[in-house]
Amino acid sequence: MNQSIKIPNTICAFALAFTLGIPYATPVTVNCSEVVLPPSITYDFAYDTAGSATGTITLSHVYSNDITYLYWGDGNNNILKKGSVEYSAITSVSEKINEQKYAFNSNYAAIPQGAKQLLLEDNSGKIICSYTIPESKLLNLGTPKYEFALMSDVHYNRYPKEGSAIPENEDIAVTAFNNALAFVSKSGIDSVFLTGDLSNQGEIDSYNKFNKAISNYPNMTVYTCMGNHDVSWTKSATAMVEQFTKNVNTKKSTDNNVKEIAPNNLDFVYEKSGDYFIFLSQTKAIYGSGKSLLDDTQLNWLEKMLNRYANKKVYLFFHTYLSRSDANERTAVGNLENPAGYYYDLTYPVGSTDEVRIKSLLTKYSNVTFFSGHSHWAQDQIKYNANLMIGTLSPEATGATLVHIPSVTAPRTIEPTSTKRDENAGDRSEGIIATRYDNYTLYTGVDFKNGKYLGYSVFLNADGKKTTPVPELKLSKGKIKKIAKAKKVSKKSKKYKITIKFAKVKNAKKYELQYSTNKKFKASKTKAVETKKTSVTIKNLKAKSKYYVRVRAYGSQFGEKVYGKWSPKKIVKTPKK
Repeated sequence: MNQSIKIPNTICAFALAFTLGIPYATPVTVNCSEVVLPPSITYDFAYDTAGSATGTITLSHVYSNDITYLYWGDGNNNILKKGSVEYSAITSVSEKINEQKYAFNSNYAAIPQGAKQLLLEDNSGKIICSYTIPESKLLNLGTPKYEFALMSDVHYNRYPKEGSAIPENEDIAVTAFNNALAFVSKSGIDSVFLTGDLSNQGEIDSYNKFNKAISNYPNMTVYTCMGNHDVSWTKSATAMVEQFTKNVNTKKSTDNNVKEIAPNNLDFVYEKSGDYFIFLSQTKAIYGSGKSLLDDTQLNWLEKMLNRYANKKVYLFFHTYLSRSDANERTAVGNLENPAGYYYDLTYPVGSTDEVRIKSLLTKYSNVTFFSGHSHWAQDQIKYNANLMIGTLSPEATGATLVHIPSVTAPRTIEPTSTKRDENAGDRSEGIIATRYDNYTLYTGVDFKNGKYLGYSVFLNADGKKTTPVPELKLSKGKIKKIAKAKKVSKKSKKYKITIKFAKVKNAKKYELQYSTNKKFKASKTKAVETKKTSVTIKNLKAKSKYYVRVRAYGSQFGEKVYGKWSPKKIVKTPKK
């Protein structure tokens, strides 16, 4: 330290006299230009909870000519590392400041595992100040169960130019995603999960590039859901969903860890070490009032899965982020508003039937963590919204936890006074490493571009409350008890009627009875009757005919019908005219 600050003579004289223990009235000659206050770090923690970083760090009296940087330290005056990977600076310090504050405003902000200090270093690597974190505040979660990487918005063929496919050597996404996969592999992590938008407009070339990239890591599990760009708003959504299903996540059909595949063959559940990962694909791409992004069959399936795994830890992947419970999209997890008033305006359409339903489900299940991407915001943009990276739907912090994943190819930033965002394609590349512990998941931001963990983006989430699943509705097999003898509908009629009685089935809402002249109940030969009663009369049957009859019960659960098995078919014959 060779910098000094001038302090009024009266203050200097008083301070020096006090230090020397002499009366202030005693004449003292002081050169105030040489009096220097040492730099200092103070940390005002908001909570006493071990590991919580929430609070304000104050840096005082930093008079270096160079910009200095604040880091997490390992207790031996070294910048903290996770394995061999160093943490980036928490913040930089402007030249010659008297005081600067840095706040961790998120209630989930965490002190990284292993951090014992704060270090203030200059450009030469010299430590000019340090702070020892109280032992009671140190994070100690024990041995991790496993880790997985989180990425989003790869966007092959979008950068550097819009439109049709571009050569690999000109596609920024190729370099970004390959680099990210290499980082993950080097870190010994065998699972990568994404929240969609592999493409620019659902082009097959994007999926070919994606599959080529992950083929270099045959022992790595890589799964993703669809995003709005994969569905495309310029092409047929149905065709794009079909193309995605055929070309992405193809491993799921042979992966023993995939426990459930939805009827659409698109959505599925993956299991890892007793935890469940649900991939729910966006199947529509048009945003706006009243627009839906999911269909009812997908939400029925999701509700069924969330109930089935209500007593487990569940990670749910979906592309588009949700507004807050008060419909505020600017303070949502995954979005922000800068002082100039700019915010990302493609939130899940507020008030649409599917949006209301998925929010209701997430409010119900606290054991769920919901991952989304879509907005691309870089992790340092948390300065505009404390909830940007992690939070809940409601201010009451109930229900599922929501986590935003930045773009691996183009993490967006925006200046405070700007109304135009910066894409940063090729200049930045970000993601998250999730470390699973007993009862906790630690989320650490990653700068894939420079190969570092982000010192300002570490968040700890405790497992939410688990509940007992509601038993899935199962109805017993139908049983025909009696078929009355065929009778004419009326004296003059040439048609017949029969009355069929069947057994009552517990929890049945209605019964479906089928009768057919074909023993295999071909559609063209079959008619159906629905009834709440356990007896039904079929009319207008042809004379001298053989009819096959069967019955089954059905109920309702998770928004869809649940059927019991058909009864054995019975044969009834009508007499001659």
